[in-house]
Amino acid sequence: MRTVHNGGHGEVGEGVHAAAVREVLEETGHRARLVPGPAAPTPAGFPHRPVPAPWWICEGDASPDGHTSTPHSHVDHIYLALVDTASAAAEQRADHQLTWFTHSRLTTDPTISEDSRLLALQLMAWLDGAPAGAEDDPEQLSAHLAHRAALGLVLPAQQSQQEGPA
Repeated sequence: MRTVHNGGHGEVGEGVHAAAVREVLEETGHRARLVPGPAAPTPAGFPHRPVPAPWWICEGDASPDGHTSTPHSHVDHIYLALVDTASAAAEQRADHQLTWFTHSRLTTDPTISEDSRLLALQLMAWLDGAPAGAEDDPEQLSAHLAHRAALGLVLPAQQSQQEGPA
């Protein structure tokens, strides 16, 4: 068995942020509230509705799959979301079981993909010192995480990569 993070493809006419919320519901049976990632504010009078920003946008090579028969690139919009674990959506049958990971399990479980491991550990580092109640308030949590990210608080392995060879 291999653990994976939720993911999928957007439907025609569906925004990336809406697809993220729908995929969490389909795959776990839980309703998600996105925690907006860091983003510059739109100027006053901007005529379009801003949408929640992802925390990371990453590109990677992908093998042929059910959508195309040739190798291609994936551009992943990676969001952070809060879910109400007390009640799964009764009308929605989950495709996958929701699993929670401790810091210890993230560092030792061989079934967790390396990209998921690194992102989760980074978020855990940023969550350290979050104000009381932030886990129930996407805006407050977003502000705390963005502040921690802006301070350059990275995992030790990332810090050595950023500093380069001695």
